[in-house]
Amino acid sequence: MLSKKGEVHVIHKRAYPFSAWNIVDLAMKFDLSLIKEEAFVLGMYPGYLNKRGEGYLCDSSFPVGLSSTYMFASCWSI
Repeated sequence: MLSKKGEVHVIHKRAYPFSAWNIVDLAMKFDLSLIKEEAFVLGMYPGYLNKRGEGYLCDSSFPVGLSSTYMFASCWSI
């Protein structure tokens, strides 16, 4: 659930193959509009730990690399 003025923040890699996910287009399919994109700087998030999504190494971290924080809001609240 997302409150009327709520936001969804997604940190996502910008390099291929992740760029092929077209995260902004994907969000639009769920009535979310991009309100801001900014470079993800790991040092600004003390304690941040990323995890792999699947497989036997799913509890392992991975290099963040070139990533962005995408901020979305409901199309109905803008």
